[in-house]
Amino acid sequence: MNAGTAVFPGDCAVVDAGPTRGADGPGDLFARQAPLVLDLGCGNGVFLAALAAREPESNCLGVEKKDYRVRQARRRAADFPNARVMRGEVGEVLGQFAARSLSSVYLLFSDPWPKRRHAVRRLVQNEFVGLLSPRMAPGGKFYFASDAAPYFAWSRCIFAAAGWEISAWPVSPDWPLTEFERRFVAAGVRVHRFCATAS
Repeated sequence: MNAGTAVFPGDCAVVDAGPTRGADGPGDLFARQAPLVLDLGCGNGVFLAALAAREPESNCLGVEKKDYRVRQARRRAADFPNARVMRGEVGEVLGQFAARSLSSVYLLFSDPWPKRRHAVRRLVQNEFVGLLSPRMAPGGKFYFASDAAPYFAWSRCIFAAAGWEISAWPVSPDWPLTEFERRFVAAGVRVHRFCATAS
């Protein structure tokens, strides 16, 4: 898990897309009660904006640590009242959510750290799953995609060992792609996916 300076709530970058209620926790960034969906490491917001358009009944929150990407994501998501962007490290932000508050979580093409000695730097670790598990609503879904087969296998095993139900994650032809995935698809690179359901 990456370490760093805590950024919530004072450094919260919120999309200017409608009123918010206070800053008691990330879930309070929205003006309505609705299923909460996370896009962890949302990058430039291409997928986040498409997800917000696809799921208007959900509150969609992107988390990104790089300032310039936060700005890009905010611009892309600004047209959607159900989209917000937070700036910060995933682990620090995730720890702010209330128990059973997350409906679904996406982790798409995070750094696979392919060298064996660097595997401890991968986001998906036992600690990450330990943070996520109590914050998932019953039956909540975690969606993972990567171009790196070893990272895919690693992540799937960690979730399975933690008691999550693992299943395939087929996507429809009109499923929105991240910018990374668009490049991989164009280059003919295989994408590996799984879905893990909270117990």
